[in-house]
Amino acid sequence: MNKKATRKRFFRSAGPIVLSSLLLVSPFPVLAVETTLTENVSIELDDSQIPAEQPVKPAKKLNVDTNATFTKIGPQVFNGTALAAAFGKSPDNQPYMYVLQHGTPSALSIINLNSGKTEKIFTLENSTSAWGIDVDENQKVWVGGTSSGHLYEYDPQSQTLKDYGNLLEHSRDTAILDLDAAGGKIYGSTAYEGTVFSYIPETGERIDFGQISRGKQFAKSVVYDEELQSIFIGIGSKAEIIRYNIPTKIRYRFLPWEYRNEKYISDIQIVDQYLFARLDPSNKILVFDKKSLKLLDEIEATSKTISAKSPDGDRVFYTNNGELYTYDYKSKEIEKIKAPLKSMDVINLDFVELNKKDYPGYTLVGLLSNNGDYFLYNLKTGKFSLEKINLAQLPVTLYTMTENPEKDKIIINGFMSGGLAVYDIETGKTTEVKGISQIESMVFFNNKLFLGTYPKAKLLEIDLSRTWNSSSFKELQRYNELGQERTTALLGVSENNKLFVGTYPETSTGGGLLSVYDLKTKKAVNYENYIPDQSIISLTNSNGFIYGGTTVFANHKKSAENATFFRFPINNPEQKEKIQLPFKATMVNALITRKSNKVIWGMADGKLFKYEIESGNFDFIEIVPAISGRFKNAKLLFGNDGNIYGTVEGILFKANPDTLDVTILKKEGAHDLAIDKYGNLYFRHEADMWKYHYQESGVWPLLK
Repeated sequence: MNKKATRKRFFRSAGPIVLSSLLLVSPFPVLAVETTLTENVSIELDDSQIPAEQPVKPAKKLNVDTNATFTKIGPQVFNGTALAAAFGKSPDNQPYMYVLQHGTPSALSIINLNSGKTEKIFTLENSTSAWGIDVDENQKVWVGGTSSGHLYEYDPQSQTLKDYGNLLEHSRDTAILDLDAAGGKIYGSTAYEGTVFSYIPETGERIDFGQISRGKQFAKSVVYDEELQSIFIGIGSKAEIIRYNIPTKIRYRFLPWEYRNEKYISDIQIVDQYLFARLDPSNKILVFDKKSLKLLDEIEATSKTISAKSPDGDRVFYTNNGELYTYDYKSKEIEKIKAPLKSMDVINLDFVELNKKDYPGYTLVGLLSNNGDYFLYNLKTGKFSLEKINLAQLPVTLYTMTENPEKDKIIINGFMSGGLAVYDIETGKTTEVKGISQIESMVFFNNKLFLGTYPKAKLLEIDLSRTWNSSSFKELQRYNELGQERTTALLGVSENNKLFVGTYPETSTGGGLLSVYDLKTKKAVNYENYIPDQSIISLTNSNGFIYGGTTVFANHKKSAENATFFRFPINNPEQKEKIQLPFKATMVNALITRKSNKVIWGMADGKLFKYEIESGNFDFIEIVPAISGRFKNAKLLFGNDGNIYGTVEGILFKANPDTLDVTILKKEGAHDLAIDKYGNLYFRHEADMWKYHYQESGVWPLLK
């Protein structure tokens, strides 16, 4: 227990933003593929995008090309993705579901539950995602945004949206993860500083309670209890629950030790005298006495949350493995409800009064999937139905990208909600492929495209000789059963017709694994914790060896050792050796080489380095002094002129591969990288793909 002074800060309202009701659709042809590739998984902000400790700027000594020319191509991936929902009613007592949609920018969709129709869609400018949503006692809807921490208010009386601006105060905070609207105040919890604040919209007064648990970056869930004058906060990672008493400023930590290896407390709800805390990743909800903080029960549950108190008794509703249940918190009795949810689990749920004959009194409504599925269950009659929202197709932030072997198409993926776009450089047209989750790595090999995805660390295969549809996709491996969550490195090696796979763990102990997948036998040999307590994020090969790089982060912990640059013989992964770097680094990634060239180039944090295999000599140059994230911040490739082109922390540059003389082409807003057959480069910034026009000047001899 400790005490901490609070600070007050006042904000001026940004004024109302009123938008017309528009249904946005993707302008591109869409190919639907098997939904089993994405499944109904939780889409959440995680620790992969942690911001840099200091502002990222190019080193002052580097040359800058002021004549570089660029073209914005525009959005490539469009998704209709529901992240969270809340429920309320209009002044004329019409029941509504308010759905937060993922997009760049995000949106708030207003759904009339009597008609099932979307009546309005409001763009949440300055937000690329949003999870925190609540309805206050006056039926106003409050939303906390991600990427800039804006607070929004939707008033069903005036049907207008108001943006209160950025409420985040700490330099590393970028998102309001959860909020609770109570008694004229908004209580919010944040990432990546893990802070909590309160805000009074009427006066603009903001009280900062600071970082709730030292070193913990996620305050994932928050709820205010008026009786105890306390805020309850769910923390990660690792998991903690804290009761913060506002008058005394005393913090009570009360999560039992046996649960403290969990990742997060992703949701907290208070019902009467009981506090319900959702563990993540374990599918359990803990029940506490909110006053004594004593643990009373443990419930198996796969839903993200529980309902409010049922109008017909001392019970709450939740789901487990796609089945609907009630839990009597006084008797601890659990009852299964007959409701065919088709194996889907609840994201949010609450009680409403529908103006329908066959739904008298109160009806339980639950958002079931990111695709907009929801159910209605009447408490009185037991009538049940499955419904679906017609979600707007919004442009989403782009993520991993590459080019095909012919270099006439650019392949790019959507962040968080997934999706894949194929851009034809000759026609300028894009075709979307649906049903693929977030991609961490891609490699073309043997006329097939292999994908490493998140979550569940899957390895997928696309047969390029066939039309892209459900039959051309195949799941080869799933590494989540070994505690892995992301497939972060892929390499195809023709000498033995095998794929080498590196992973990033989140639910195991130790580090990521190295997997060697034999394309002939369709079997994998896995080497767990290959580099102790680190994750493998880059692989390349040269002269009979595989070279790899790691990040010091794994399982939400940071290794005591520096990032590792390593190698092993192609046919003997057990014979690995570390290559000593001449500097400290937290990430070694973006490794590249040329055939018949005994040099490895790569990025180590913000440094571009060159390693000569025969002599063991290193050369390097610093491009940026600070980095963000934990495993993905740079990309390197060879241009048509023999130069190295790369991106790091939003900076686009080219470098002489021999001297490492660097020229900055773009100082910000350039992430990832791909190249076409004409030498033009493609990169991403938020939802847009951009093109750098190749200029044939300062050509270096081609490396073979």
